[in-house]
Amino acid sequence: MIPTRRALRVAGVLCLASIAGAFWAPLGWLVLACDALFVAACVWDILCTPSPAALVLQRKLPERAGLSQDFARVVRVQLRDDARAAGLLLELAERCAPAFEVRARSALEDVGREPALEHPGLARPVAGDPTGGVDSTRVPAQGPIDLVRIYRSQRRGVHELGDLRARLRGPLGLVWRQARLAGRQSIRIEPPLLDLARTLRLAASERWRDLGVRTLRRRGGMTEFESLRELVRGDDVRLVDWKASARRGKPIVREYQEERGQELVLVFDCGRRMAATSGEAASPGAGAVASPGLGTAGRPELRGWTKLDHALDAGLQIAAVALQEGDRVGLLAFDDKVRVFVAPGKRADQLSRLKEAVFGLLPSDRDADLERALRELALRQRRRALVLLLCDVADPLSVERQKRALASGAAKHRILFAGLDDPELRAASEGQLALDAGVRAAAWQLRVERERGLRELRGAGVRVLDTLPAESAGALLAAWLEARRAH
Repeated sequence: MIPTRRALRVAGVLCLASIAGAFWAPLGWLVLACDALFVAACVWDILCTPSPAALVLQRKLPERAGLSQDFARVVRVQLRDDARAAGLLLELAERCAPAFEVRARSALEDVGREPALEHPGLARPVAGDPTGGVDSTRVPAQGPIDLVRIYRSQRRGVHELGDLRARLRGPLGLVWRQARLAGRQSIRIEPPLLDLARTLRLAASERWRDLGVRTLRRRGGMTEFESLRELVRGDDVRLVDWKASARRGKPIVREYQEERGQELVLVFDCGRRMAATSGEAASPGAGAVASPGLGTAGRPELRGWTKLDHALDAGLQIAAVALQEGDRVGLLAFDDKVRVFVAPGKRADQLSRLKEAVFGLLPSDRDADLERALRELALRQRRRALVLLLCDVADPLSVERQKRALASGAAKHRILFAGLDDPELRAASEGQLALDAGVRAAAWQLRVERERGLRELRGAGVRVLDTLPAESAGALLAAWLEARRAH
């Protein structure tokens, strides 16, 4: 049993009255009567308040959700057999993963409800409370009622919701009866693949031609039929579709598309330099490469994303498009050793295999060994492939080693190196942040060193990109299409 705030306030008033009664005898008898009445009220409130075990609580949680995307936890509340709980105030608290942020909760007006504009019908979390406050409702006399809580995770991997603590307030509002309900549920937080649906819709449309996918004309052979068009000088007469020509009254030929499946290997750096986080949102900036399929409107807040999070999201989007175009796609992730390798393939479940392989990857505290990773890739991937390396430029003392590794890897595969910049460092070096002169000078010096490192890496005979993490998907897609078209 736990006294409520109301009971504590009444007890405080009675305590003060008792002190006053010690000096004035007539008041002492009145205080004694009030004390007896208060104790009787508390006993009656206890007897009228059943244990929360009288309720049936069922918690529902999705199996998976995207990083930095909202997901709902629902607890269904229903009476079991004790009708005394009907109409009483129920509060629920639960243990959640430290990476979870409470976005909204169920709450009643009499327990401090402030509406959440983003989620109509729910309340904002309690400011300053890491748990976001409790969920509250009145126990229904008939039928179930749902308590909804909106979470958002800022870290990938498998996370858990822990035990529930339920408590019922008595009809007089003087006592709480509480119980701990054991039960754990897990949820998988994966790369959200921002704008993937839009990109795939574009890939299936005629506008995809504008991004560089060529249609080849063939003069015979077993290829895939694509469309009909008018006959032009030089066309093989064997391609004439006589039925279509008769219908249209002019020569019509069949046009075929040659399958050009290629090998694509995504290589992700999981070293310590990829652990840098930022509070940036996905907004266009200087140097961004616009892509018709990778817009920024309506994207969620990316606060707390690491460079690796951005790299995985962008890389898996390119993998989805490449698989749709018939390419074989694999991946490799490394720090000072290879952590994950998935051989290239184009099976129906290949994208799921790639997501499964990397969803729990987190940046390590070790320096990345690019030379070892590319050497092992050369042993595992015998066929020549386009290697999309999502990494960062090494520090000035290590950039020469990084250059040698790229030059050695380029002898076996075509390499596209994507260097993910630090948005806060770039903003500081460009004077976009209110910083003192010393910090701006240090940021500018780091910027100069990075640009010098990029020039060094371009000398390794590979294509080098310099992009902000949140803008990397569009830039990488454009570069990949150009490299694919040139093959």
